[in-house]
Amino acid sequence: MTPTAAALAAVATVSTVALAGCGSESDDVEGDEEGVVGVVATPSDSPEATNPVGEVSQGEPVTGLVRASLNSSGTADSDAEGEPVPVASLENGNLVIGSLADLADVAGGDAETVAVGEDCTTISGTVDGVVLGCGSTVRIFDNEGTETSSVDAPGPVTSVTQSPSGTLLVSVEDSDKSYWLDTDGEEISSETMTDTADGVTLVGNTRNSDDDGAPEWRAALIDAAQSSVTDLGIDDQERKAALRIGQGVGTVSAGIDPDGVLVASDPRQGQALVYTLTDVIRHTQSVPTGDGTWAVLWDSARELMWVSTTGDNTLTAYDLSSGTPESVGDVSTSADVRHIIDDGSGDLLLITADGSRELIPADDLPRKD
Repeated sequence: MTPTAAALAAVATVSTVALAGCGSESDDVEGDEEGVVGVVATPSDSPEATNPVGEVSQGEPVTGLVRASLNSSGTADSDAEGEPVPVASLENGNLVIGSLADLADVAGGDAETVAVGEDCTTISGTVDGVVLGCGSTVRIFDNEGTETSSVDAPGPVTSVTQSPSGTLLVSVEDSDKSYWLDTDGEEISSETMTDTADGVTLVGNTRNSDDDGAPEWRAALIDAAQSSVTDLGIDDQERKAALRIGQGVGTVSAGIDPDGVLVASDPRQGQALVYTLTDVIRHTQSVPTGDGTWAVLWDSARELMWVSTTGDNTLTAYDLSSGTPESVGDVSTSADVRHIIDDGSGDLLLITADGSRELIPADDLPRKD
């Protein structure tokens, strides 16, 4: 267990008494206000950017930006100088997979571009590829962009992910259920969750790993309208618990390494929040970030939480190891940042609302002492 993961686990233990009695989403509201629940939070507009760090290039707006590979070894073996993992975007009816540099320059780089169609509206990263929701079909691709299989879903897909075993977790329009499907698309189980689920993130942890040390993989199911996250077991088809994410979730992120950490933004309260998914999901830390909180990233390689604020076009790094998020520095960004991704190399890629890309080298980024 890394030092930061250990610190988060300690905070989670301290928080157990306060959270153990919270069995429903209504009990787990943090600062809820009448009229907020049911209304999706939206990002704030930025002022004009001045001197963004790194290399800025033009591109198409993206629907989603994910890693196309995760560390499945059960040990935190990626580091700031490690082997980069591929990343993927869903943009303009295309699936684009490649390095950070490839996605920063899609036209001139070596990214693999696959025409998937405008009906593909959701993307999620897996241990060795990505899964897309395309109408009422789930399409599965490896980390080089080859489509390996597809299955029918119970309806138009709003969120989908896949565990390393092949089990799929799917939410669909006009249904309050989540469905567990096998590799042939046959239903294994279903359970009532929420009728407005619109995202899911795969989160690995080694605290509940098997005897062989392989990580346990869980799904963080996001409902933006309810500003909630539900912790679901994929292979055991189990709902663990649900929590609110402040007053309006913006974006969420887990790391490359299976450390059980999930970070989220709450633009309504101008804060970033930290959760751990180990035996059960717990809210462990939060930090005020300023106006326009939106894109967040958990950088497990450097054990830093990156938070973009559109109010001042700034990307700030927070160290979580002390139990209270502490800023270790910031850099200037382009306007209207919507997505942040890393690949374990130390570099970061930011993509804005209009599709502009900002590739920031590791040497230009703040780091822990």
